[in-house]
Amino acid sequence: MGAVPVSGPASIPERLRRRNATLGKAALAAAGRSGDVLACRRLCRQNSSHRWLSARRKGRPSMMPKSGKPHLTVFRLAFIGGVLSALLAADGNAMAQGKPSFDCAKAASVAEKAICANPALAQADADIAKNYAALLKTLDAPAGKALRDDQADFIVYRDQIAGFNENTPKEQQTFDLGEFLRDRAAFLAGTRKPADASLIGRWSSVRGSVDIKAVGGAKVEISEDVVINPVSGSGSCEIDGTVANRKVLRLEDTDDNDQPTGFVVTFRRNGDALVVEQSGTGKDDRSEPPSCGANGHADGTFFLSEKP
Repeated sequence: MGAVPVSGPASIPERLRRRNATLGKAALAAAGRSGDVLACRRLCRQNSSHRWLSARRKGRPSMMPKSGKPHLTVFRLAFIGGVLSALLAADGNAMAQGKPSFDCAKAASVAEKAICANPALAQADADIAKNYAALLKTLDAPAGKALRDDQADFIVYRDQIAGFNENTPKEQQTFDLGEFLRDRAAFLAGTRKPADASLIGRWSSVRGSVDIKAVGGAKVEISEDVVINPVSGSGSCEIDGTVANRKVLRLEDTDDNDQPTGFVVTFRRNGDALVVEQSGTGKDDRSEPPSCGANGHADGTFFLSEKP
């Protein structure tokens, strides 16, 4: 029996994943790979799904580093210390009445002002705050810290969307802030505390998802689909392969000729969360695997959203 979704509308990275799923499966079948080898897909590294907002941003300063892995530590510290604490302290009655999770009299950012001006956005913000606080109570300490980081990243992306939409008629906006908020509320509501130490299931974050499922013969199939920035779709990675079912799963990246590229991706549990780590260096000191776009990387922490 397949996995049964427990969350609401798909996240932005999830929608990108679905658009490429059919073509990706065909490429994987054609490759005919097995064992502890990563079947690299060089599909859609910068496809139309990823380019559509990038074109909108022409003439704007880049919000991502030109090289290396993007880091949002400064943003995380600021938001965790301020906005996220406000989410946890938000009044329950206000949330139930569709009011946002913060004081509109103190709204500072473009996103906060947009939320205060729109009852539907205010309700979505309240739902996010409620679901976020409830989920934090269920997760262990390592996963709780990772969720705080993920939530801080979400707020950064939320503010980017609001900034892009500012002073733009709704029919000309290229990204729906309300949809982004509702997707986040659904993600938080659908995320669960794992009942065991298994790696099997769908694991998600603001950047995308990792699917791990048993395929028989003491093997598991892994499919990771993430982006560095879910707003622009930049730094996409589509990684999948079949490996032996162990406590720590290890995928060796290979090229079209099944030759190692120098990159290895591991998947392991850290308490209630799934941790993905990329290591190695590619040919010509390349910093990202061939299955990733520019500046893309597979690293991340993910939370259980579906169980078979």
